[in-house]
Order: sequence, then C-alpha cells, then structure tokens
Amino acid sequence: MQGRVDAFTIVFQPGGVFRLFSVPAEELTNNDFDGEAVLGRRIGELERRLGDASSFSGRVRIADDFLCGRRPAFDSIGAVAHSASKVLLGAGNIRVSDLAYAAGLGIRQFERRFRHEIGIAPKLYARIVRFEAALRRRAAAPEMQWTDIAHSLGYHDQMHMVHDFNRLSGGSPTAICGQLDMFVQPELRSAGQQQ
Repeated sequence: MQGRVDAFTIVFQPGGVFRLFSVPAEELTNNDFDGEAVLGRRIGELERRLGDASSFSGRVRIADDFLCGRRPAFDSIGAVAHSASKVLLGAGNIRVSDLAYAAGLGIRQFERRFRHEIGIAPKLYARIVRFEAALRRRAAAPEMQWTDIAHSLGYHDQMHMVHDFNRLSGGSPTAICGQLDMFVQPELRSAGQQQ
C-alpha cells in the first residue's frame, strides 16, 4: 500500500451486537466470518457506503445513522448487558453468583444467557476486564508495584494476578510492561484529550 491509510473501527458496548442484530454473540466470538452472511445484507451496504465516504466525519455519520436506525424502539438495557456493565465498572472484581442473583437468574441460566449475549462466559469476561484494568493502572502509574495493583483489583495475591497474565497474554506482568505503550497509552492519550 502507498499513501495514507485510514482505519475505521466500531466498538460496541457489552451486549450491543446482540441487541442490534439479534445474533448470538457466542457465534461471533473468536470466529472469522463474512459480515453479510451473519449480520445481513445491510452490512455489505454499510461497508460500501463507508468505503465511498470521502472523510472521517462522513464515515462516522454514515455508521451512526445506520446503527441508530437498528436500535430497538424500546431502548432498555437487559439484565445480562447490565451485568456486563457492572463487571466493567467494578474492574472485573465481582462474583458471578452476585451478578446472577441481581439478574434474578440461577447461575447456570445466567452463564448461558451471558455467553449467548456477550459472547464469552462471565467468569472469563471478568478476568479479561481485571487484566485490562491492571494494565491501565500500571500505564497510568508506572512507579506502582504489581503487588499493589494486584491488591487494589481484588486478587488474593500477586501470584494469582501473574497466573491470569500468563493465561490471558502468554507472559508475566513484567514481560508485558515493554508493550504497554503500544496497547494502553493511545487509550490514555485519547481519554486525556476528551476531558
């Protein structure tokens, strides 16, 4: 490729794809698929319109119009999506049994509905959220010790956090430190610009 390349990404809130397209999120998670085949012919039309747009603001307007047009008339957040938001707000430090109880569901039924709407099991979702929270805290305060980060996020001890890091990223917290700028710093910079 030559010249300037613009990337356009749409990030959905937990449960957003399920609510807009009524497609089980677990069918989309970690899969490669043709958008039109799974989400319908209108996705192909959206892709073509985005490609024809001459400006970033034009692409945003086109995507916004399309997605708002798909929004349900009765716009309330379901119990599962609300639970996923609670996990985000709690930085992943929340018990699945408490979420199920608050949603008025048994644990197994809650886990099935969570996978169906969010795409992964609630416990894994919470672990990923807590992992990302640890990365953001370290990026925001590089002088902070990993032990302090582990305790602030509700890990039993630092080894529990190290175990999660290894399972989710293939490396230890210290090994990931060298890559923080690539993944976390742009997010922190953009958040700072919005304030």
